[in-house]
Amino acid sequence: MIRGLCFVCLLLAPTLFAQNEKWVEVRSPNFVVATDAGEKRGREVALHFEQMRAVFSQLLAREQIKLNAPLQVIAFKDRKGLSRVSPMWKGKPVELAGLYQGGEDKHFIALDLSSEGGWPVVFHEYAHLLLNSNFPRTEPWFDEGFAEYYSATRIDKKEVHIGDPPPNSLELLHQGLMPVAQLFSVVQQSDDYLKSGGRRSLFYAESWLMIHYLFDMKKLKEATMFFTLRRTQNMPVEAAMQQAFGMTPKEFDKALRDYFGSHNPIFYTMRTPGGIEEVTFNARHMKDFEAEATVADMQQHSPDHQAEAQQAFERILKDHPESAEAERGLGIAYLSKQQFDQAGEHFRRSGALGSKDPRVYYYVGYFLYRSVAGSATVDDPETLVDINNAINKAIDLDPEFADAYSLRAFALSRARNYAQAIEALKTAVRLSPRNEEYKLNLATQYLVANRYEDAIPLFEQLRSSTNPGIAERASAQMQTAKDYKANPMLAIAALPKDEDSEKWKKKAGSKEDSELKELEEAQHGRGEDRDKSPAPGTPVQFVKGTLVRVDCKGELQPSAVLTVTSGAKSYKFSSPNVAKMLVIGSEGFYCSWRNRKVSVTYHPTGVNTGDIVSLELY
Repeated sequence: MIRGLCFVCLLLAPTLFAQNEKWVEVRSPNFVVATDAGEKRGREVALHFEQMRAVFSQLLAREQIKLNAPLQVIAFKDRKGLSRVSPMWKGKPVELAGLYQGGEDKHFIALDLSSEGGWPVVFHEYAHLLLNSNFPRTEPWFDEGFAEYYSATRIDKKEVHIGDPPPNSLELLHQGLMPVAQLFSVVQQSDDYLKSGGRRSLFYAESWLMIHYLFDMKKLKEATMFFTLRRTQNMPVEAAMQQAFGMTPKEFDKALRDYFGSHNPIFYTMRTPGGIEEVTFNARHMKDFEAEATVADMQQHSPDHQAEAQQAFERILKDHPESAEAERGLGIAYLSKQQFDQAGEHFRRSGALGSKDPRVYYYVGYFLYRSVAGSATVDDPETLVDINNAINKAIDLDPEFADAYSLRAFALSRARNYAQAIEALKTAVRLSPRNEEYKLNLATQYLVANRYEDAIPLFEQLRSSTNPGIAERASAQMQTAKDYKANPMLAIAALPKDEDSEKWKKKAGSKEDSELKELEEAQHGRGEDRDKSPAPGTPVQFVKGTLVRVDCKGELQPSAVLTVTSGAKSYKFSSPNVAKMLVIGSEGFYCSWRNRKVSVTYHPTGVNTGDIVSLELY
């Protein structure tokens, strides 16, 4: 997708926000619509979006639909209202029928309800948003073709009419199709994708035709295989076409030409998804400053309106200091200018005012990390607990917030809990399957945990990334993983030194915090079992037996007590931090282990008790 603003052009004079307008917020199960056109129109807009979401679900057989960030719909009653968020041209706002504005923290769609021309524009971008949030990376021809196909949807009470041709596309296609292998070879840096003109127009038109062909010929499964071969095996286009579709490039060219010339209707119909009109819609009248903050929130995501948005948030806080939304807005404003101290302070204030936005608490945790990154403080338990508390609040508000799981993985990794850090990153990847940073971090975490068989294939996949930075880092890390796998002593030499024992004791004594105590106890054991580390020179002992149970405590620094039976004897072996335990015969330690044959090397601490030196499974 080409990022940026999508709009239909003419010019319009600017206008200021009118404080006396009456705004309504309408909430449906999956959308929030703010409008100055009245509750009835707001409900109609929310219903239309619910229907389009259901159409997407049916087209691509996806039961669960999610977004990588919240979507705010603003439905203005006329073009004068929409001009408040329009991009500027020569000092004047461009007249729009509909507008999409993306952001990492929130997505916005704005509509002029006096015009029907905005729906195809916003639904084209909404299709991209849904694909990006719900499917692994495909290729430009599929994304753009599906967005064009989806954007022309028309819905009535009985039938959905979908896939009408974009303007002028049929005329272009009748002049001649580009070879399918060429279409499939277009990447985001290609002239056919980036530069305006006939080649780009043909690329969009033929991508739309290809989506029709895949749906009508029931070849979506083959397309999925094609993407997998290209992404995971870096297979050349022609070979992947042959293996996935069972056709040579020339045979595929003929199949697509025959399909286009068959005079079949170039659209698709399906039943209107049922039950949507019966969903619950909640409406409320917005206060003037709430409506102003909503519009300002969209404005600050546009380079043309950021100064205007910041002034609006400052004005709101002057009259309404209790506005968590305005504090959040100023946090985003300062974040966009890389003024991190000011941003962090406004996010903290927003959280203290009871913000319901999970990203507020994510940024509280993020800026707490940023304030200590690179210093020894980042590894102490109190800092990790504070970061974790903010993350937990974010995830409580949005259990599908991928960034929060990524930040949680950082805290767990710094606490040497690599197994749970891996699980947190796997969740982030599942929730945001196109985010290659998450995948690279996951592969790196596999590397840190000595899980080379998992790390190397993921690095190999990321080496073909279209992002040069991702590809370069993946190549370097893959070589490191191969070196460590071939020579384990290199990995041992690279392990972080455990110098934080006294730091944990001091922090635990200075703060009466239950969660901090739990972390401290997980690091060193509870009560009378603490500080029973063997004296230097204590000989190690060895026992073979059956691991019958594991009792783990703590999250960031989990400790464990292992019960092992050998003959008639029962042993209790302790590990203050299972992430640092030397485990042989497994990629990591798991608290769920039961009835496993093991060999334990340990320092004795009492009768049939000891501290684990190493654990071997066989």
